[in-house]
Amino acid sequence: MQFRIKSFFAAVLITCLAACGGSNSGGADDNILRRGTASEPASLDPQIANGQSASAIINDLFVGLMASDAKGKTVGGIAESYAVSEDGKSYTFKLRPDLKWSDGEPLTSSDIVWSFQRLMSPETGARYASNLYVLKNGRLVNTGKVPVESLGVAAPDPQTVVFELERRVPYFPRILLSNATAPLPQHVVSKYGRDWTKPGNIVSNGAFVLKEWVPNTRILMTKNDLFFDAENVKLAGVEYFPTDNTGTLVKRYRAGELDIVLNFPPEQLELLKRSFGEEVHSTTNYGLNYYLFNNKKPPFDDVRVRKALSIAVDRKGIVDKILSGEAEPAWTMVPSDISDYKRIVSPDASRSQADREKEAKALLAEAGFNATNPLQLDIRYDTKEESRQIAIAIASMWKDIGVEAELSASDFRGITSDSRSGNFDVIRYQWFAPYDDPSTFLSLLSGRSATNLSGYNSPAYDALVASADDIVDVEKRMEQLARAEQAAMKEYPVLPIYFSTARRLVSSKVVGWSDFPGGNVQSRFLSLK
Repeated sequence: MQFRIKSFFAAVLITCLAACGGSNSGGADDNILRRGTASEPASLDPQIANGQSASAIINDLFVGLMASDAKGKTVGGIAESYAVSEDGKSYTFKLRPDLKWSDGEPLTSSDIVWSFQRLMSPETGARYASNLYVLKNGRLVNTGKVPVESLGVAAPDPQTVVFELERRVPYFPRILLSNATAPLPQHVVSKYGRDWTKPGNIVSNGAFVLKEWVPNTRILMTKNDLFFDAENVKLAGVEYFPTDNTGTLVKRYRAGELDIVLNFPPEQLELLKRSFGEEVHSTTNYGLNYYLFNNKKPPFDDVRVRKALSIAVDRKGIVDKILSGEAEPAWTMVPSDISDYKRIVSPDASRSQADREKEAKALLAEAGFNATNPLQLDIRYDTKEESRQIAIAIASMWKDIGVEAELSASDFRGITSDSRSGNFDVIRYQWFAPYDDPSTFLSLLSGRSATNLSGYNSPAYDALVASADDIVDVEKRMEQLARAEQAAMKEYPVLPIYFSTARRLVSSKVVGWSDFPGGNVQSRFLSLK
Protein backbone atom coordinates (compact mmCIF):
# COMPACT_ATOMS: atom_id res chain seq x y z
CA MET A 1 0.00 0.00 0.00
CA GLN A 2 1.23 3.49 -0.75
CA PHE A 3 0.07 6.67 0.84
CA ARG A 4 0.45 10.38 0.24
CA ILE A 5 0.70 13.14 2.82
CA LYS A 6 -0.46 16.47 1.46
CA SER A 7 1.38 19.50 2.79
CA PHE A 8 -0.33 22.60 1.48
CA PHE A 9 2.34 24.94 2.76
CA ALA A 10 5.22 23.06 1.10
CA ALA A 11 5.27 24.99 -2.18
CA VAL A 12 5.11 28.35 -0.43
CA LEU A 13 7.80 27.31 2.04
CA ILE A 14 10.18 26.08 -0.66
CA THR A 15 9.73 29.31 -2.63
CA CYS A 16 10.47 31.36 0.47
CA LEU A 17 13.56 29.36 1.40
CA ALA A 18 14.94 29.48 -2.11
CA ALA A 19 14.56 33.25 -2.20
CA CYS A 20 16.06 34.00 1.21
CA GLY A 21 19.65 32.78 0.72
CA GLY A 22 22.51 34.28 2.66
CA SER A 23 24.54 33.09 5.65
CA ASN A 24 24.04 33.37 9.35
CA SER A 25 26.01 36.11 11.08
CA GLY A 26 24.64 36.43 14.61
CA GLY A 27 26.28 36.18 17.99
CA ALA A 28 29.91 37.18 17.49
CA ASP A 29 29.78 40.83 18.60
CA ASP A 30 28.95 40.18 22.24
CA ASN A 31 30.41 36.64 22.34
CA ILE A 32 26.99 35.19 23.17
CA LEU A 33 26.19 31.90 21.43
CA ARG A 34 22.56 31.82 20.30
CA ARG A 35 20.93 28.41 20.06
CA GLY A 36 17.41 27.54 18.87
CA THR A 37 15.70 24.52 20.36
CA ALA A 38 12.48 22.68 19.62
CA SER A 39 10.43 23.13 22.79
CA GLU A 40 10.12 25.03 26.04
CA PRO A 41 11.56 22.97 28.92
CA ALA A 42 9.03 22.17 31.63
CA SER A 43 11.80 22.36 34.23
CA LEU A 44 15.54 22.93 34.57
CA ASP A 45 15.80 20.74 37.66
CA PRO A 46 18.08 17.93 36.39
CA GLN A 47 16.14 15.35 38.38
CA ILE A 48 12.72 16.47 37.14
CA ALA A 49 13.32 17.67 33.57
CA ASN A 50 12.78 15.53 30.50
CA GLY A 51 13.25 15.91 26.77
CA GLN A 52 16.21 16.81 24.57
CA SER A 53 15.59 20.56 24.76
CA ALA A 54 15.88 20.56 28.54
CA SER A 55 18.87 18.23 28.38
CA ALA A 56 20.88 20.56 26.14
CA ILE A 57 20.32 23.47 28.51
CA ILE A 58 21.04 21.45 31.65
CA ASN A 59 24.31 20.22 30.13
CA ASP A 60 25.42 23.86 29.99
CA LEU A 61 24.43 24.48 33.62
CA PHE A 62 25.53 21.30 35.40
CA VAL A 63 28.31 18.72 35.26
CA GLY A 64 28.11 15.31 36.91
CA LEU A 65 30.77 12.87 38.04
CA MET A 66 31.13 11.75 34.43
CA ALA A 67 30.71 13.87 31.29
CA SER A 68 30.99 13.86 27.50
CA ASP A 69 33.93 15.65 25.92
CA ALA A 70 33.90 17.74 22.73
CA LYS A 71 33.89 14.56 20.61
CA GLY A 72 31.21 12.73 22.59
CA LYS A 73 33.63 10.48 24.47
CA THR A 74 32.84 9.58 28.10
CA VAL A 75 35.35 11.25 30.42
CA GLY A 76 35.57 12.43 34.00
CA GLY A 77 33.38 15.38 34.87
CA ILE A 78 33.79 16.65 38.42
CA ALA A 79 35.46 13.30 39.13
CA GLU A 80 39.13 13.19 38.27
CA SER A 81 39.31 9.37 38.60
CA TYR A 82 37.42 6.28 39.69
CA ALA A 83 38.22 2.69 40.68
CA VAL A 84 36.12 -0.49 40.47
CA SER A 85 36.20 -3.38 42.94
CA GLU A 86 37.12 -6.86 41.72
CA ASP A 87 33.54 -8.06 41.88
CA GLY A 88 32.34 -5.00 39.94
CA LYS A 89 29.85 -4.05 42.66
CA SER A 90 31.65 -1.03 44.14
CA TYR A 91 32.79 2.19 42.44
CA THR A 92 34.97 4.76 44.20
CA PHE A 93 35.18 8.26 42.68
CA LYS A 94 37.72 10.92 43.58
CA LEU A 95 36.56 14.50 43.03
CA ARG A 96 38.63 17.23 41.45
CA PRO A 97 40.19 19.52 44.06
CA ASP A 98 38.64 22.83 45.11
CA LEU A 99 35.29 22.38 43.35
CA LYS A 100 32.84 25.24 43.94
CA TRP A 101 29.23 26.07 43.27
CA SER A 102 28.54 29.19 41.25
CA ASP A 103 27.84 31.11 44.49
CA GLY A 104 31.30 30.26 45.84
CA GLU A 105 30.23 27.54 48.28
CA PRO A 106 32.41 24.39 48.26
CA LEU A 107 31.12 21.40 46.33
CA THR A 108 32.01 18.22 48.21
CA SER A 109 31.15 14.53 48.25
CA SER A 110 28.34 15.19 50.75
CA ASP A 111 26.55 17.19 47.99
CA ILE A 112 26.80 14.12 45.76
CA VAL A 113 25.36 11.82 48.42
CA TRP A 114 22.48 14.20 49.17
CA SER A 115 21.72 14.62 45.46
CA PHE A 116 21.44 10.88 44.88
CA GLN A 117 19.27 10.50 47.95
CA ARG A 118 16.97 13.23 46.64
CA LEU A 119 16.93 11.62 43.19
CA MET A 120 15.81 8.28 44.63
CA SER A 121 13.37 9.69 47.18
CA PRO A 122 9.76 8.89 46.15
CA GLU A 123 8.77 12.46 47.10
CA THR A 124 10.94 13.83 44.28
CA GLY A 125 9.09 11.90 41.59
CA ALA A 126 12.19 11.71 39.41
CA ARG A 127 11.38 10.17 36.05
CA TYR A 128 14.79 8.55 35.63
CA ALA A 129 15.13 7.16 39.16
CA SER A 130 14.71 3.62 37.84
CA ASN A 131 18.06 3.95 36.03
CA LEU A 132 19.62 3.93 39.50
CA TYR A 133 17.86 0.82 40.76
CA VAL A 134 21.27 -0.74 40.28
CA LEU A 135 22.35 1.06 43.46
CA LYS A 136 22.13 -0.96 46.65
CA ASN A 137 18.57 -0.52 48.00
CA GLY A 138 17.77 1.74 45.03
CA ARG A 139 14.39 0.23 44.28
CA LEU A 140 13.48 -0.07 47.96
CA VAL A 141 14.31 3.59 48.57
CA ASN A 142 12.44 4.78 45.49
CA THR A 143 9.33 2.83 46.47
CA GLY A 144 9.42 4.17 50.03
CA LYS A 145 10.13 0.83 51.70
CA VAL A 146 13.40 1.89 53.33
CA PRO A 147 14.81 5.33 54.25
CA VAL A 148 17.00 7.26 51.79
CA GLU A 149 19.94 6.93 54.17
CA SER A 150 20.15 3.23 53.30
CA LEU A 151 20.91 4.01 49.63
CA GLY A 152 24.22 2.60 48.45
CA VAL A 153 26.13 5.88 48.22
CA ALA A 154 28.54 7.23 50.85
CA ALA A 155 31.09 10.00 51.38
CA PRO A 156 34.02 8.68 53.47
CA ASP A 157 35.74 12.05 53.07
CA PRO A 158 34.98 15.38 51.30
CA GLN A 159 36.79 14.28 48.12
CA THR A 160 35.52 10.70 47.83
CA VAL A 161 32.20 9.14 46.80
CA VAL A 162 31.58 5.39 47.02
CA PHE A 163 28.70 3.62 45.27
CA GLU A 164 27.62 0.13 46.28
CA LEU A 165 25.63 -1.73 43.63
CA GLU A 166 23.07 -4.50 43.81
CA ARG A 167 24.87 -6.42 41.10
CA ARG A 168 27.70 -6.04 38.65
CA VAL A 169 26.87 -3.19 36.24
CA PRO A 170 29.67 -2.73 33.68
CA TYR A 171 28.05 0.38 32.18
CA PHE A 172 27.62 2.21 35.51
CA PRO A 173 29.94 5.12 34.56
CA ARG A 174 27.76 5.67 31.48
CA ILE A 175 24.65 5.92 33.65
CA LEU A 176 26.35 8.85 35.37
CA LEU A 177 26.19 10.81 32.10
CA SER A 178 22.46 11.25 32.69
CA ASN A 179 21.32 14.76 33.64
CA ALA A 180 19.46 13.24 36.56
CA THR A 181 22.73 12.25 38.25
CA ALA A 182 24.20 15.78 38.26
CA PRO A 183 24.95 17.17 41.74
CA LEU A 184 22.50 19.69 43.18
CA PRO A 185 23.21 22.47 45.71
CA GLN A 186 21.57 21.24 48.90
CA HIS A 187 21.81 24.65 50.56
CA VAL A 188 19.82 26.24 47.71
CA VAL A 189 17.26 23.48 47.10
CA SER A 190 16.50 23.34 50.83
CA LYS A 191 15.97 27.09 50.93
CA TYR A 192 13.77 27.58 47.85
CA GLY A 193 12.16 24.16 47.30
CA ARG A 194 10.68 23.74 43.81
CA ASP A 195 11.54 27.38 43.04
CA TRP A 196 15.26 26.75 43.34
CA THR A 197 15.77 26.74 39.53
CA LYS A 198 14.34 30.23 39.01
CA PRO A 199 16.72 33.01 37.92
CA GLY A 200 18.14 34.69 41.00
CA ASN A 201 17.75 31.50 43.04
CA ILE A 202 19.53 28.89 41.00
CA VAL A 203 23.09 27.85 41.76
CA SER A 204 24.91 25.43 39.45
CA ASN A 205 28.35 23.91 38.91
CA GLY A 206 28.63 23.87 35.11
CA ALA A 207 30.23 26.21 32.62
CA PHE A 208 27.30 28.66 32.72
CA VAL A 209 24.83 30.18 35.19
CA LEU A 210 21.17 30.97 34.49
CA LYS A 211 20.49 34.70 34.42
CA GLU A 212 17.11 35.10 32.72
CA TRP A 213 14.24 32.85 31.71
CA VAL A 214 11.33 34.38 29.81
CA PRO A 215 8.91 31.48 29.16
CA ASN A 216 8.53 30.55 25.48
CA THR A 217 10.85 33.43 24.54
CA ARG A 218 14.44 33.00 25.69
CA ILE A 219 16.75 31.49 28.29
CA LEU A 220 19.94 33.43 28.97
CA MET A 221 22.98 32.15 30.84
CA THR A 222 26.40 33.68 31.42
CA LYS A 223 29.84 32.20 31.98
CA ASN A 224 30.48 30.67 35.41
CA ASP A 225 33.93 31.86 36.45
CA LEU A 226 33.98 29.29 39.27
CA PHE A 227 33.58 26.33 36.89
CA PHE A 228 36.52 23.95 37.30
CA ASP A 229 37.54 24.37 33.64
CA ALA A 230 36.53 28.03 33.24
CA GLU A 231 39.85 29.00 31.68
CA ASN A 232 38.98 26.93 28.62
CA VAL A 233 35.44 28.31 28.21
CA LYS A 234 35.61 30.88 25.40
CA LEU A 235 32.03 32.18 25.40
CA ALA A 236 30.71 34.99 27.59
CA GLY A 237 27.29 33.35 27.58
CA VAL A 238 24.65 31.28 25.81
CA GLU A 239 21.12 32.25 24.83
CA TYR A 240 18.49 29.61 24.03
CA PHE A 241 15.36 30.35 22.01
CA PRO A 242 12.70 27.64 22.49
CA THR A 243 9.73 27.12 20.17
CA ASP A 244 7.47 24.28 19.10
CA ASN A 245 7.59 25.62 15.53
CA THR A 246 10.92 24.42 14.16
CA GLY A 247 10.23 26.23 10.88
CA THR A 248 10.49 29.48 12.86
CA LEU A 249 13.97 28.45 13.98
CA VAL A 250 15.06 28.09 10.36
CA LYS A 251 13.76 31.57 9.53
CA ARG A 252 15.64 33.06 12.47
CA TYR A 253 18.80 31.22 11.44
CA ARG A 254 18.53 32.64 7.93
CA ALA A 255 18.05 36.10 9.38
CA GLY A 256 21.29 35.77 11.37
CA GLU A 257 19.51 35.66 14.72
CA LEU A 258 20.70 32.15 15.63
CA ASP A 259 24.10 30.47 15.46
CA ILE A 260 22.84 26.92 16.04
CA VAL A 261 19.47 25.27 15.42
CA LEU A 262 18.98 21.98 17.25
CA ASN A 263 16.07 20.78 15.09
CA PHE A 264 14.44 21.65 11.80
CA PRO A 265 11.61 20.19 9.67
CA PRO A 266 12.82 17.12 7.73
CA GLU A 267 11.15 18.25 4.51
CA GLN A 268 13.55 21.22 4.41
CA LEU A 269 16.69 19.07 4.53
CA GLU A 270 17.65 19.03 0.84
CA LEU A 271 16.85 22.70 0.31
CA LEU A 272 18.85 23.70 3.38
CA LYS A 273 21.78 21.63 2.13
CA ARG A 274 21.67 23.58 -1.13
CA SER A 275 21.51 26.88 0.76
CA PHE A 276 23.98 26.21 3.57
CA GLY A 277 26.07 23.24 2.52
CA GLU A 278 28.32 22.10 5.35
CA GLU A 279 26.36 24.12 7.90
CA VAL A 280 23.72 21.37 7.75
CA HIS A 281 24.48 18.41 10.03
CA SER A 282 22.69 15.08 10.42
CA THR A 283 23.77 12.37 12.84
CA THR A 284 22.25 9.44 14.68
CA ASN A 285 21.14 10.37 18.17
CA TYR A 286 20.26 7.31 20.25
CA GLY A 287 16.61 8.16 19.69
CA LEU A 288 13.44 6.08 19.29
CA ASN A 289 10.14 7.52 18.04
CA TYR A 290 7.32 5.16 18.97
CA TYR A 291 3.70 4.87 19.99
CA LEU A 292 2.55 3.43 23.28
CA PHE A 293 -0.30 0.95 23.35
CA ASN A 294 -2.18 1.08 26.63
CA ASN A 295 -1.59 -2.57 27.55
CA LYS A 296 -3.81 -2.27 30.63
CA LYS A 297 -6.86 -1.07 28.71
CA PRO A 298 -9.12 -3.26 26.54
CA PRO A 299 -8.81 -4.04 23.70
CA PHE A 300 -5.12 -3.17 23.74
CA ASP A 301 -4.54 -5.83 26.38
CA ASP A 302 -5.11 -8.31 23.54
CA VAL A 303 -1.87 -9.17 21.73
CA ARG A 304 -3.84 -9.83 18.52
CA VAL A 305 -5.03 -6.24 18.45
CA ARG A 306 -1.58 -4.85 19.20
CA LYS A 307 0.03 -7.01 16.52
CA ALA A 308 -2.59 -6.04 13.94
CA LEU A 309 -2.07 -2.34 14.57
CA SER A 310 1.70 -2.72 14.54
CA ILE A 311 2.19 -4.73 11.37
CA ALA A 312 -0.25 -2.54 9.42
CA VAL A 313 2.06 0.48 9.74
CA ASP A 314 4.42 1.06 6.80
CA ARG A 315 7.50 2.36 8.60
CA LYS A 316 9.58 2.71 5.43
CA GLY A 317 6.84 4.72 3.78
CA ILE A 318 6.73 7.11 6.72
CA VAL A 319 10.50 7.55 6.73
CA ASP A 320 10.74 8.05 2.96
CA LYS A 321 7.69 10.26 2.46
CA ILE A 322 7.56 12.33 5.63
CA LEU A 323 11.12 12.28 6.98
CA SER A 324 12.88 12.56 3.62
CA GLY A 325 14.73 9.32 4.33
CA GLU A 326 16.51 10.91 7.31
CA ALA A 327 15.77 8.12 9.79
CA GLU A 328 15.83 4.34 10.12
CA PRO A 329 12.52 2.42 10.13
CA ALA A 330 12.08 0.73 13.52
CA TRP A 331 10.62 -2.69 14.23
CA THR A 332 12.46 -3.09 17.52
CA MET A 333 13.41 -0.91 20.50
CA VAL A 334 17.20 -0.50 20.44
CA PRO A 335 18.83 1.75 17.79
CA SER A 336 21.72 0.39 15.73
CA ASP A 337 24.10 3.12 16.96
CA ILE A 338 24.19 1.74 20.53
CA SER A 339 27.70 0.41 21.13
CA ASP A 340 28.35 -3.34 20.85
CA TYR A 341 24.66 -4.24 20.40
CA LYS A 342 23.49 -6.45 17.53
CA ARG A 343 19.73 -6.60 17.49
CA ILE A 344 17.81 -9.55 16.10
CA VAL A 345 15.92 -8.41 13.00
CA SER A 346 12.13 -8.64 13.20
CA PRO A 347 10.63 -11.03 10.61
CA ASP A 348 7.87 -8.47 10.01
CA ALA A 349 10.37 -6.05 8.49
CA SER A 350 10.93 -8.15 5.37
CA ARG A 351 7.27 -8.92 4.65
CA SER A 352 5.31 -7.02 2.03
CA GLN A 353 2.84 -4.38 3.15
CA ALA A 354 0.01 -6.29 1.45
CA ASP A 355 0.90 -9.47 3.33
CA ARG A 356 1.01 -7.65 6.65
CA GLU A 357 -2.35 -5.94 5.99
CA LYS A 358 -3.95 -9.29 5.19
CA GLU A 359 -2.78 -10.78 8.50
CA ALA A 360 -3.79 -7.63 10.40
CA LYS A 361 -7.38 -7.91 9.15
CA ALA A 362 -7.47 -11.59 10.15
CA LEU A 363 -6.15 -10.82 13.63
CA LEU A 364 -8.76 -8.12 14.19
CA ALA A 365 -11.49 -10.50 13.06
CA GLU A 366 -10.24 -13.08 15.57
CA ALA A 367 -10.40 -10.42 18.26
CA GLY A 368 -14.05 -9.69 17.41
CA PHE A 369 -13.73 -6.61 15.18
CA ASN A 370 -15.28 -6.34 11.72
CA ALA A 371 -17.16 -3.96 9.41
CA THR A 372 -20.21 -3.85 11.70
CA ASN A 373 -18.09 -3.65 14.86
CA PRO A 374 -14.95 -1.73 13.88
CA LEU A 375 -12.11 -1.09 16.30
CA GLN A 376 -12.33 2.54 17.37
CA LEU A 377 -9.45 4.31 19.05
CA ASP A 378 -7.85 7.67 19.74
CA ILE A 379 -4.37 8.56 18.48
CA ARG A 380 -2.59 11.19 20.57
CA TYR A 381 0.37 13.11 19.22
CA ASP A 382 2.31 16.31 19.90
CA THR A 383 1.95 19.53 17.95
CA LYS A 384 5.10 19.36 15.80
CA GLU A 385 4.25 19.22 12.09
CA GLU A 386 6.08 15.96 11.42
CA SER A 387 4.25 14.31 14.35
CA ARG A 388 0.93 15.46 12.88
CA GLN A 389 1.80 14.09 9.45
CA ILE A 390 2.89 10.75 10.88
CA ALA A 391 -0.31 10.47 12.93
CA ILE A 392 -2.39 11.17 9.81
CA ALA A 393 -0.45 8.54 7.87
CA ILE A 394 -0.91 5.91 10.59
CA ALA A 395 -4.64 6.65 10.81
CA SER A 396 -4.88 6.15 7.04
CA MET A 397 -3.04 2.83 7.21
CA TRP A 398 -5.28 1.65 10.03
CA LYS A 399 -8.35 2.71 8.06
CA ASP A 400 -7.22 0.25 5.36
CA ILE A 401 -7.61 -2.61 7.86
CA GLY A 402 -10.98 -1.40 9.13
CA VAL A 403 -9.89 0.67 12.14
CA GLU A 404 -11.56 4.01 12.88
CA ALA A 405 -9.00 6.34 14.45
CA GLU A 406 -9.63 9.80 15.86
CA LEU A 407 -6.69 12.22 16.01
CA SER A 408 -5.99 14.35 19.09
CA ALA A 409 -3.12 16.85 19.28
CA SER A 410 -1.54 18.00 22.53
CA ASP A 411 1.51 19.98 23.61
CA PHE A 412 4.61 18.28 25.00
CA ARG A 413 3.52 18.66 28.61
CA GLY A 414 0.11 17.17 27.91
CA ILE A 415 1.63 14.17 26.13
CA THR A 416 4.02 13.59 29.04
CA SER A 417 1.29 13.93 31.66
CA ASP A 418 -1.25 11.67 29.95
CA SER A 419 1.27 8.98 29.05
CA ARG A 420 2.43 8.77 32.67
CA SER A 421 -1.13 8.68 34.02
CA GLY A 422 -2.34 6.08 31.50
CA ASN A 423 -4.89 8.47 29.99
CA PHE A 424 -4.64 7.27 26.39
CA ASP A 425 -5.43 4.54 23.86
CA VAL A 426 -2.43 5.01 21.57
CA ILE A 427 -0.03 7.89 22.15
CA ARG A 428 3.08 9.13 20.41
CA TYR A 429 6.23 9.13 22.51
CA GLN A 430 9.97 9.32 22.07
CA TRP A 431 13.00 8.23 24.01
CA PHE A 432 16.58 9.46 23.84
CA ALA A 433 19.17 7.39 25.64
CA PRO A 434 20.69 9.12 28.68
CA TYR A 435 23.66 6.79 28.27
CA ASP A 436 25.12 4.50 25.61
CA ASP A 437 23.78 1.05 26.51
CA PRO A 438 20.78 -0.99 25.31
CA SER A 439 19.48 -1.28 28.87
CA THR A 440 18.04 2.24 28.74
CA PHE A 441 15.76 1.26 25.83
CA LEU A 442 14.95 -2.17 27.22
CA SER A 443 13.83 -0.55 30.48
CA LEU A 444 10.95 0.97 28.48
CA LEU A 445 9.38 -2.49 28.64
CA SER A 446 10.48 -3.51 32.12
CA GLY A 447 7.52 -4.19 34.40
CA ARG A 448 8.85 -2.23 37.37
CA SER A 449 10.52 0.63 35.51
CA ALA A 450 9.17 4.16 35.80
CA THR A 451 10.01 4.65 32.12
CA ASN A 452 7.66 1.81 31.12
CA LEU A 453 4.52 3.76 30.23
CA SER A 454 2.80 1.08 28.17
CA GLY A 455 1.83 -1.12 31.12
CA TYR A 456 3.53 -4.16 29.54
CA ASN A 457 4.63 -6.68 32.16
CA SER A 458 6.65 -9.85 31.62
CA PRO A 459 8.61 -11.30 34.58
CA ALA A 460 10.50 -13.57 32.18
CA TYR A 461 11.65 -10.56 30.16
CA ASP A 462 12.64 -8.64 33.30
CA ALA A 463 14.70 -11.61 34.53
CA LEU A 464 16.56 -11.92 31.22
CA VAL A 465 17.48 -8.23 31.18
CA ALA A 466 18.57 -8.15 34.83
CA SER A 467 20.65 -11.34 34.69
CA ALA A 468 22.52 -10.09 31.60
CA ASP A 469 24.54 -7.78 33.83
CA ASP A 470 26.07 -10.80 35.53
CA ILE A 471 27.64 -11.83 32.23
CA VAL A 472 31.24 -10.55 32.12
CA ASP A 473 31.77 -11.21 28.40
CA VAL A 474 30.43 -8.14 26.55
CA GLU A 475 29.40 -10.04 23.43
CA LYS A 476 27.50 -12.69 25.38
CA ARG A 477 25.78 -10.02 27.49
CA MET A 478 24.60 -8.27 24.34
CA GLU A 479 23.38 -11.55 22.86
CA GLN A 480 21.20 -12.18 25.92
CA LEU A 481 19.80 -8.65 25.82
CA ALA A 482 18.97 -9.13 22.13
CA ARG A 483 17.12 -12.36 22.93
CA ALA A 484 15.18 -10.55 25.65
CA GLU A 485 14.19 -7.79 23.25
CA GLN A 486 13.15 -10.32 20.62
CA ALA A 487 10.92 -12.15 23.13
CA ALA A 488 9.21 -8.94 24.24
CA MET A 489 8.62 -7.65 20.72
CA LYS A 490 6.79 -10.87 19.81
CA GLU A 491 4.05 -9.54 22.10
CA TYR A 492 3.96 -6.13 20.35
CA PRO A 493 3.76 -4.09 23.59
CA VAL A 494 4.55 -0.84 21.77
CA LEU A 495 4.66 0.41 18.18
CA PRO A 496 8.18 1.48 17.13
CA ILE A 497 8.13 3.86 14.13
CA TYR A 498 11.68 5.04 13.49
CA PHE A 499 15.10 5.56 15.01
CA SER A 500 15.64 9.28 14.77
CA THR A 501 18.47 11.43 13.54
CA ALA A 502 19.67 14.74 14.92
CA ARG A 503 19.19 17.53 12.37
CA ARG A 504 21.28 20.61 13.13
CA LEU A 505 22.16 23.92 11.54
CA VAL A 506 25.55 25.20 12.70
CA SER A 507 26.88 28.51 11.44
CA SER A 508 30.34 28.63 9.91
CA LYS A 509 31.13 31.21 12.61
CA VAL A 510 30.83 28.50 15.29
CA VAL A 511 34.17 26.90 16.15
CA GLY A 512 34.49 23.46 17.76
CA TRP A 513 31.39 21.66 16.51
CA SER A 514 31.73 17.88 15.98
CA ASP A 515 29.32 15.27 14.69
CA PHE A 516 28.84 12.21 16.87
CA PRO A 517 25.84 10.12 18.04
CA GLY A 518 23.60 12.40 20.04
CA GLY A 519 24.35 15.35 17.82
CA ASN A 520 24.87 18.02 20.48
CA VAL A 521 28.15 19.65 21.48
CA GLN A 522 28.05 21.40 24.85
CA SER A 523 28.51 25.15 24.65
CA ARG A 524 31.63 25.10 26.81
CA PHE A 525 33.52 23.48 23.93
CA LEU A 526 32.39 26.05 21.36
CA SER A 527 33.44 29.57 20.43
CA LEU A 528 32.56 32.22 17.84
CA LYS A 529 34.84 33.59 15.16
